[in-house]
Amino acid sequence: MNKLKNFLFLFLILLIGFWFRFNNVNWDENFHLHPDERFLTMVGNAMTLPKNIGEYLNPIISKINPANIGYKFFVYGNFPLVLNKYLAVFYHKDNYNDFTILGRKLSAYLDLLIILFVFKTVFLLEKRYKFSSSLKYLAAFFYAIAVYPIQSSHFFTVDTFLNFFMFASFYLALKYYLKNNIRHLFLSSIFFGLALASKVSAIYILPLILFFIFFKNPKKTSHILLFLVILYLSLRLANPYYFQNSSLFDPRLNQDFVSSIKQLKSFEGKDIWYPPAVQWMNKPVSFLLVNLMFIGVGLPYFILMFIGIVWIILNLKSQIPACRQAGSNPHLKSKNYLLMIILIWVVGYFIYQSVSVFKSIRYTIYLYPFFAIFAGIGANVILNSFQDLRFRNKFGMTLVTIFLLVILLVWPLMFSSIYLNKHTRVEASEWIYKNLPSGSSILSEAWDDGLPLPIVNNYEKQFTGEQLPVFDPDTPEKWQKMNKMLAKADYYILSSNRGWGSISTVPEKYPKMSKFYKELLADKNPLYKKIKQFDPYYYRFFSLPNNWVEETFTVYDHPQVMIYENVKRQ
Repeated sequence: MNKLKNFLFLFLILLIGFWFRFNNVNWDENFHLHPDERFLTMVGNAMTLPKNIGEYLNPIISKINPANIGYKFFVYGNFPLVLNKYLAVFYHKDNYNDFTILGRKLSAYLDLLIILFVFKTVFLLEKRYKFSSSLKYLAAFFYAIAVYPIQSSHFFTVDTFLNFFMFASFYLALKYYLKNNIRHLFLSSIFFGLALASKVSAIYILPLILFFIFFKNPKKTSHILLFLVILYLSLRLANPYYFQNSSLFDPRLNQDFVSSIKQLKSFEGKDIWYPPAVQWMNKPVSFLLVNLMFIGVGLPYFILMFIGIVWIILNLKSQIPACRQAGSNPHLKSKNYLLMIILIWVVGYFIYQSVSVFKSIRYTIYLYPFFAIFAGIGANVILNSFQDLRFRNKFGMTLVTIFLLVILLVWPLMFSSIYLNKHTRVEASEWIYKNLPSGSSILSEAWDDGLPLPIVNNYEKQFTGEQLPVFDPDTPEKWQKMNKMLAKADYYILSSNRGWGSISTVPEKYPKMSKFYKELLADKNPLYKKIKQFDPYYYRFFSLPNNWVEETFTVYDHPQVMIYENVKRQ
């Protein structure tokens, strides 16, 4: 009976995770409103599958090498794209719309599997730390409801693939360490190769994985060598395009890929005028932490994470005598310090990313399985502290458990509400077709999606439009051009905060543009007045200052759309 009950608990958690991840996969109604996803779809559609394995492995001639099909600037790993290409061809979905939807579904399935890996990771640690048998279910539940993984699962980008393969590799390395089965070492190296083939930032978890391998058998360097050899072979097979040629004995990197990485690195710095980089200027060290607390997981979740981290630290203190008894044996010591080593890596990487130039939440996605484990530990501490409260419902749930469930589900339900409602850009486009005169001139902004979207309906209206060069340097020439365009147009539409949300934070770089946005948003612009605004559904209950939140949550699927009319029309 207990086995059936436990199975049902896990099944329910997976069901919750499934609903959050597959809730309206086509959330943008085939308008491809995520720019990175749009780019990957274009590259994927341009690919041609190789005729044989020799062509596949040859980066010089293969047509699934982005550099050979007109996309020399490509900083991602190729494996997610190639995997989706093969599936798209097999299922006859190799077209612009279906390719994206298939990629989103694949992304969601992989993230769903992480819930199982979180469950199995805690199960591995259960006896060692004398965890409650319920902890593995708590940790799995916390990953199932984590907001940022839910959002990432709705995108066909490499991030979810990377997260899955990285955590799977970590889990198998941990299992090798605890079970001493060479098969787990073999599988860990393959999964790590797939992670690297998805994105080179997988390298950040390598020290943690190598720790488990080295401290299992410190004198057996052959195990590390075996891991690296299998890693190399799996990487060559999963992404041959990282390399200069098809020879296994020539590990030189592909110069096109190296040049792309160098070009991406060159976008850092305050003297760079690369629009997507503007949002990261003047961001405080606390920016990533604030986004984690209020967006990535939510405040109640974060508090439980913090409690879990404190528990790990205090638990380490209680184990110090056992570590002293272990003497100079590093294997016995590492057994006692296992959770602390994981925590050090998680916190260390988070701090590193917090002080870097690009403080993006997407660069921390592979920490979220660990966050779920920490939060599960924290929740377990709270529930144990209130175990004397005997008020239970017919399912055996205490009032404390019910209270935690309610406050924890508020966050993912609130942010997932966008997928239950029409996308704000689609909603705004429909309103434009219904209410604005045909032939109107509409201004949009460079580096953002212009409106109206080409909605197929009965509206027989056409509009003209131009894009304001808002990210250009604030020169007299720019403003001479801007003023002419603003005076001529009938309407001006901000389809997200990509421009005003970034530029307003760097007034020293954009003095006139910052002042312009300040007046416009305060409805004090002498030329344009706001006539309509479309907000994400959850704004009815809760909203955050836009300078707290990065573009991941304000541009792609959560945009606020504002429509302004030239006063000459009034």
